[in-house]
This record gives sequence, C-alpha cells and structure tokens, in this order.
Amino acid sequence: MKLLAISTSSFTATNREFYRRLASENIEVHLVIPAFWDFGKGWIKADEQLPTDPEISFLRASNSHQRLYYLKNIRSIIHKFAPDSIYYEGDPGSLMAATLGQIAKKHKIMLFALSCENLSQNPIAVVKREGIKQLFHASIKYALIRLSMKKIHTLFVINNEGLEYFQTIGFKNVVKTPLGFNEQFFHINETWRKSIREKLKIADNTIVISYFGRLVYEKGVHLLIRALEKLQANNWVFLIDDFGRYKNDYQVKIQEQLIASKLQNRIIFFEAKHGEIAQYMNASDIAVLPSIPTKKWVEQYGRVVPEAMACGNRIIVSNVGAQASFFEASYAYKYSPTDTIKLLALLEKAMEEISCKQFNRKEYASIVTNNFSLNAQIKTFLNTLNGAIIKP
Repeated sequence: MKLLAISTSSFTATNREFYRRLASENIEVHLVIPAFWDFGKGWIKADEQLPTDPEISFLRASNSHQRLYYLKNIRSIIHKFAPDSIYYEGDPGSLMAATLGQIAKKHKIMLFALSCENLSQNPIAVVKREGIKQLFHASIKYALIRLSMKKIHTLFVINNEGLEYFQTIGFKNVVKTPLGFNEQFFHINETWRKSIREKLKIADNTIVISYFGRLVYEKGVHLLIRALEKLQANNWVFLIDDFGRYKNDYQVKIQEQLIASKLQNRIIFFEAKHGEIAQYMNASDIAVLPSIPTKKWVEQYGRVVPEAMACGNRIIVSNVGAQASFFEASYAYKYSPTDTIKLLALLEKAMEEISCKQFNRKEYASIVTNNFSLNAQIKTFLNTLNGAIIKP
C-alpha cells in the first residue's frame, strides 16, 4: 500500500514518529511537509529528514494560514508517487482539503483527513457565538467544508463533539482517534523522577503540583493560582514552565500574579525541550488542566493530560471540554470551570491521597497507555485504512 501524507505538524522531526511507525507496517509512506513555516515570529526552516524518517518532500507553502495555505507542486508529487491513499493531517474546512479532494476524486484515490473541531462551523452558529464580524470568514470555512465533504472517504476526529457534529452535517465516515503520545518518552521512570527532583532540590516528602501546556487565557492558569493561594498544607511546591520565551499579555499577567501572590517561595520554574518534558512530568505528583470554555473555543483535546497521566500523575481537570473525556463519567477529580473552591478541595483531596500512598501511579499509567498512546492511534488508523480498502 502506498500512502501520501501531508503534515504541518511533522515540520518538527519529533512529530514524525507516527509516520515512522506506519512505514514499519508494510506501508510505503511518502511524507509532504512545508519547507518553511511562520509560527508568528517569522519564517523558519523545517527540521531536516532523519535517517529513520520515511521519504519526505519539502514543498513551499503559499502562506502560513492553516486554512488557506497551498503547497506548491503538490500535484506533481501526487502524480509521481501515485498513492493508493492520501492522508491530509488537516481540517476539511481548508483550501488544501478542497484541492486534495479534487485530485483524489479525479485519480480515484482514497482521501482521509483530520479535524480537531468540537464546535459547529455553520456561519449562523459562529455568528451567534462570536459576533457578526465573523460572518465572512465563517462562510468561507463552511463552504470549504461542504466542498470537500463528499470527496473525503473518512474524516478522523479527536473528540466526541467533533464526531457528532460531522456526522450530523453529512460526512459518510467519521472515526474518533487519539492524538497518540509517544510511550517511548511518556512513561513512569523512577530514575528521571529522582534526577529532576534532586536537580530542583525537591524533598522526597514534598508534593509537586504542576501545570504543563501553553500559557493562554483559555487554559485557566490564573484560576489555578487563586486556588493554590488558599492551600493550607505546607509540603508542596508549584511547578510551571519558565516565562523566558513568552511575550503575550496573558503570560505577563500570570507572571505578575505569581509575583504578587503568597506563592513566591513555592514556585519552581522550569524550561524543557520537547524531548525533556516527560522527565519533569515524572517529577510531578499532581497535574492540573483548568481549561475555561469561551465563546470562540472549548478545549479540543488536552494532550498534556494523557502524557502526564502516563508519567504517573494524578490528574485534575475542568469538566467542560475534551480533556474530561479521558476519564469515566464518575471520575472524582473533575470540577466546573471557574469553581476555584471545588478546585481547592480537589487539590487537598489529591494531596491527602498521595501522602497516604493511596494513588496507584502504575495502574493509571497503564490504562492511558493502552488507550491514548501512539500505538493506539496507529491501531485506529490501520483498522480504518484496511477497512476502507475492503469496503471502499
């Protein structure tokens, strides 16, 4: 089988592991990546092809807008490689999806795509949520969704809301998939735990409460800080990413909030490369994702939840958004967004659980690895791909 994959996330070499593993499954993979991309600070070059990577074509992008970019020479790459299937690691409401749909239909190639959406993209619904100024952009996006819909054989989604929405508007095949974490990095490692805690001068009996992820308003870090200020226990510290490379207004406010708080002697800042974050997750005991839904956004996945869980953390999450779906409905460590009193109670409960050694780190890590790792994503993808070949 020959699979052509178009992936902007694979711009970074560490994100290509999914395709490396596909290539080991008797699939001939050809990966297409933008040669340059602008993440908001100017155009930078993609990571070079590694010896372990499948064959890669680096193509010039017309722009860096995820919905409106086009990869130059993509038609010639498809013609030369002659794939059986195309996997567009992007949303159907995009220029690339519409273009790939036309090509796939013409050459009778199966097209697969991936969406992270969990809100209705109907222009009327968007205007109700975000205001009349969004009508033009919402109309273009929705038109692209409708244009590509009948040409996409299967659409992968990453949350329950996306599954329901795309089925409702008429997509024939919609499959929920995890965004698998690399279990080679994210797993319980007592050596890492000891090393990082020694490096940060954290005593064995000190509980580490942590926040991993982006520092933006929607992640609710300011509310977590408010709850932490009210903790009465003494045997804890707060681990959070360093502010050195951040510049937006919210990050400045968080830094100011921490400085003005009672937490100054409990804060431990860290800076880790992508391959090192699992080491700091191992050093942590409790990881919190206090996401807040807004008119424009509701947590679409929350990748740090399964990653931190695989590293042995007790997870506390707000209960609106996809982050809550990593757990059963009865999971006791969920709370309503903005309810800092309940969040405080859950922090105290988790600390007591850990102090009394009632939390089985290995059991929870095993569950999440079985269901949300890269191996789980590969299994879902291959089952879908093979099923499409048998029943096109």
